[in-house]
Amino acid sequence: MSSKTLSVEDWKKWRGPTKKGSSHGDQPGSSGPEFRGLPNKAIVTLVLTLVGFGLMAVYSASAPEALEKFQDSTVYLRRQAIAAVLGLFLMFTMSKQDYRKLRKHAWPVALLSFFMLCLTLVPHLAITQMGSTRWLQLGPFQFQPSELVKVGAILLMASGLSKYFWWHRQVFIRIALIMVMAGIVVKQPDLGTALMIIGTLLSMLFVSGTNSIWIFGALAVGGGVVWQHISKVKYQMQRITSWLNPYSCPQTGGYNIIQAQYAIGSGGLWGVGFGRSLQKLYYLPVQHADFIFAVIAEEFGLVGCAALLSIFALFSYYGFKTALEARTLFGRFLAIGITSSIALQTVVNVSVTTGLLPVTGLTLPFISYGGSSLVITLGMVGILLSISRDKGHLDEDDDLEFEGGFTG
Repeated sequence: MSSKTLSVEDWKKWRGPTKKGSSHGDQPGSSGPEFRGLPNKAIVTLVLTLVGFGLMAVYSASAPEALEKFQDSTVYLRRQAIAAVLGLFLMFTMSKQDYRKLRKHAWPVALLSFFMLCLTLVPHLAITQMGSTRWLQLGPFQFQPSELVKVGAILLMASGLSKYFWWHRQVFIRIALIMVMAGIVVKQPDLGTALMIIGTLLSMLFVSGTNSIWIFGALAVGGGVVWQHISKVKYQMQRITSWLNPYSCPQTGGYNIIQAQYAIGSGGLWGVGFGRSLQKLYYLPVQHADFIFAVIAEEFGLVGCAALLSIFALFSYYGFKTALEARTLFGRFLAIGITSSIALQTVVNVSVTTGLLPVTGLTLPFISYGGSSLVITLGMVGILLSISRDKGHLDEDDDLEFEGGFTG
């Protein structure tokens, strides 16, 4: 996909700024084109398939641990099922709304996510699990603000890039806020989620026509900063060394990778059968969340993994197709951000499980156990479905500010 696809080439057709106060089809209640169409049925089918399979996988992977802790093998399944129901309700609700109305909520959502993220830094207010302070207690539920940050960052950049070119000060203000939020996520610590937020940001900047030199320069500088941070944090540095040679520390840093590889290797071509994984029996850590793909590989084999990854690939295809067919720049950037976020997280989780990347603590979208992640991800899909209802040629409706002209 060309980096000019979403802005420069489309807007060269209408060279010249839109007059302030004029009516835009992108504005709710304007005299422009009405919101129309049906949601993409392929996306709906793929997501329902992933969620259904995810519930099966969570039950299989979590049953032994749930039975030991709660004397009930269905505890994690029931919690995930509740999150799935809430998430699907949110998905279908959002799919019926006009996504263009979200533009005016971009800053409120971003600031709310920033505020909730700051609460995780307050002692005794946030919940610490496995050495990370990522959760807030909301009544009987635990919520992970960094999941909301993903949505806030995408909305903020989509609203900015659809109105201003990448060099505009308004875009830089948005980037600065997102980088601050990513820094707080690193502080929790949750380096994996922070890198996902930044990765999604860079993908949106790339398709907006941002000069590639700036993007690669940012990657180089960011990579240096991340490496300095990792080298100063003992457990994160241990993850790098154990990733390079897991058998040098098989009982500590390399344990997760080794057990995941055992599970994947045990699955063979067809797998050992649903519910028959041995590695989930107190060998494979976090088997129902971060490493659930290893359990799937053991029980369903190479064929099952290929089928699952094919579904994710199809979801990404239809997500980017939705972006290209959207009638507004805001919708295009929004669809690119949502699809990139989910696709990138999928690639990283699978790469970690198979040993291609160091352990990051990221879940597999739609599949892994985690209420906050599932609800927010399904909500994002709802927005994507709303965009898929609004197909057609790009409308002149985004009030883009043409300061400084176009650049190649």
